[in-house]
Amino acid sequence: MSCPPSTISDPSVGVRPEGGTPWWTLQRISLYGAAFGLFFLVLYGRELYESRWFHPGGNPLFLDYGVFRTMTGLAAQGQATSAYLSDLVGQHLVGFLDQRAPVTFGWFYPPYFFFYLYPFSGLMPLASYGCFMGFSAALFCSGIYMTWPNRATLWALFGFSGFWLNLNFGQNGFLTAGLVAWGLYWLEKKPVLAGIAIGLLSFKPQLGILFPLVLVAGREWRCLFSALATVFFLVLSSLLVYGAGAWMDWAHALIRAQQELGQYGLEPLLKVTSYYSWVRQWGGSQTWAKMVQGGVTAGVAGCLWTVWRRPVPRSSKYALLILGALMASPYVLEYDLTWLAVWGAWWGRGLVEKSHRWDRGLLVLLWTVPALTHEMTHWNWTLPIAQFSLMTAFWWTWRGTRKTPSFIND
Repeated sequence: MSCPPSTISDPSVGVRPEGGTPWWTLQRISLYGAAFGLFFLVLYGRELYESRWFHPGGNPLFLDYGVFRTMTGLAAQGQATSAYLSDLVGQHLVGFLDQRAPVTFGWFYPPYFFFYLYPFSGLMPLASYGCFMGFSAALFCSGIYMTWPNRATLWALFGFSGFWLNLNFGQNGFLTAGLVAWGLYWLEKKPVLAGIAIGLLSFKPQLGILFPLVLVAGREWRCLFSALATVFFLVLSSLLVYGAGAWMDWAHALIRAQQELGQYGLEPLLKVTSYYSWVRQWGGSQTWAKMVQGGVTAGVAGCLWTVWRRPVPRSSKYALLILGALMASPYVLEYDLTWLAVWGAWWGRGLVEKSHRWDRGLLVLLWTVPALTHEMTHWNWTLPIAQFSLMTAFWWTWRGTRKTPSFIND
């Protein structure tokens, strides 16, 4: 039995702390977003200016997108299988990295992810990057804006550290966050479209392991069946185009990746923000790391099942789902923290007339977590900023659902 969406009073009034004047106003959100955004814009502009795109021999930039373009080029030439051997034989990132020898890297996306990248693969390197990032950023920003339609929302996105981090890497954080933003926005009124968006998200299955659970708990059957049909269509299409061999090679690449994480020390885990990574970085064994990650995943799943079965506002359900998805996966990278913008939009709109000083502190913290995590990685520090922040935000958001009155209005 689904719950009605939470009602929101006029956001221009702001959020009023207990016994005081409104603190969380649209003007203040815009001001803070502009200040943070200008700071990150200067940093990003400096890196771009000093890169090889403007100075021969400069620092390489957008290397992750260089991998996307190179692997899609192989698939377009009928060599999709070769993409899944890149961790063994290496590849040249033509246009993105000046290199004399091939570099090795892992390619762990399912074969149908090539479909997402085909429209951009034939362009020149910088144009290809610009078009892919522009499209996915538009998907992301529009999904957040529709969640909370106001000009202040755009200013908040401008100051979101995850926005600039994805531009720097050339990663797919915009794409995944945009799909989940639109999926949740459509879930109540257009469940079939929501299912298509969630199904398209399956190219990163580790981020979607809790979605079937909550859709069953919330009895969102039309969305669930639409998502399953979308995944079935993607898998079938990739089998027809690439054959079963590409899927077998993908499975073998995943097995090698799991083995390499245990053999090559802790350096590959520095960019991973999961609880498995936290335990391993602090000296724990693989067994303990798996147990901790499994415990966190089970606990989060139990909380989500309970909340999605209860008549609490959808804004709270969606906010918990976003945090839970980032906590439950053992393989979450720093650019995946772009999802925190989706959490901020849903959770923020549910704070009307009941803001607490911890609320605004938590919002500011999580808005900067992607950048803080990136800096920790850059200096090889193992401080679990992302893990601790996610845990705190999940507890605080779940605590708010416990105060929801017991009523059903379907």
